Amino acid sequence: MGTPVPWSNLERVGTRPVAAYSTRARLRALLPWAPPAALLVLAAVGAVLTEEAALTAVYLAVAVACAGLLGWRGGASGRAALKREIDDRSGELRRALTELEIAQSETVRRLSMAVEFRDEDTGAHIERIGRFSTLLAERAGLDRELCERMSYAAPLHDVGKVAIPDAILLKPGPLTAEERAIVETHAEEGHRLLRGSSSSILDLAATIALSHHEKWDGSGYPRGLAGEEIPIEGRIVAIADVFDALTSDRVYRSAYMLDQAVELLREQRGRHFDPVLLDTFLEVLDSSGPDAREQLRSDPQALLEVVLSGYLTALERGHAETAEGVIAQAIEDGVPASALPEEVILPALRRMAKLREQGEIDGEREHAAVVIARRVLATLRRYAQGRQEEPQALAQLDAAIEMVERLLERSAAEGEQHREPALG
Repeated sequence: MGTPVPWSNLERVGTRPVAAYSTRARLRALLPWAPPAALLVLAAVGAVLTEEAALTAVYLAVAVACAGLLGWRGGASGRAALKREIDDRSGELRRALTELEIAQSETVRRLSMAVEFRDEDTGAHIERIGRFSTLLAERAGLDRELCERMSYAAPLHDVGKVAIPDAILLKPGPLTAEERAIVETHAEEGHRLLRGSSSSILDLAATIALSHHEKWDGSGYPRGLAGEEIPIEGRIVAIADVFDALTSDRVYRSAYMLDQAVELLREQRGRHFDPVLLDTFLEVLDSSGPDAREQLRSDPQALLEVVLSGYLTALERGHAETAEGVIAQAIEDGVPASALPEEVILPALRRMAKLREQGEIDGEREHAAVVIARRVLATLRRYAQGRQEEPQALAQLDAAIEMVERLLERSAAEGEQHREPALG
């Protein structure tokens, strides 16, 4: 398949023949050895040829010093070779962990989809919960990495509903006391499904699933925790969850207006909700509005710029989960899957290549970015095929995947070249 012209500048400098590269590398490796080696030879020759005892002693002293220097450099070279080998192995491990993080991210999203498909009300709800919870966590000053994990973990708050019978979960009218008790088991069920994972995201999601129905005054469920006994992530999601429920249509009522929803939240300050976090959430609403992305959705070019910026930041940090989340959010905001390679994914890789040329990142970070891009593109391809996109859209995704595969091959080849042992 031919490569589209707009993507041709992804071809990077660095495709020199391996033999030429190796010869120059070996010559550069020999240069530091030349002066002491030459001086050692000259001192040895001088010691042999001179007839004066004093000069012989000087020459021998110089020869011993040069030999010592060469030995030290040999040891340093060995240590450097060992360090490079350790760094290479560490890089391979980090790349493997990046692949694992991407896989975990996809698992999280698929679990969220399981809830979405069972309850038509929760489709957009789970995405909004992730967004509002992250905004609140950021405004509350939580650790940046925790905030990023929140965007993926918070949507799983109700994953335990997969254990609730449809007859109860989808009932259009009020629930009986017995039915309500069954629904309330979803907190424990969600925790049971998610706990014990090696994934930091799923571990956080397990805590949220168990604690997001607890109340500040201790009247919540399933364990009746109160105040700061409730994990902060559960307190955050509790606010986001109730706010979104109030402002969304339900089969048994229409959505509340924003001012009505805010008033209802305020009535529960210090009762249902952490008072400090609720005040912080209201600040978020004042600055962002109930949906901070509506203005962006009305300006496609501005939206693409925001998506590119967010995706590039994720690549620079090596955060696979964040990168995939940015792309998923872009699709939710109406960006066609077929537009994302040319407008976001490939331009971001070009930027990463530029950063490497400028020495701002290393080859390992650039390689990780390409690995992330490959996985994101594969997911986009499956998504587009599942939605029966036009053949032209699928062809665009295939072309981008092909290009990224070539970049990965080159990156691997460069890594092998750099792993040549130092001469010594």
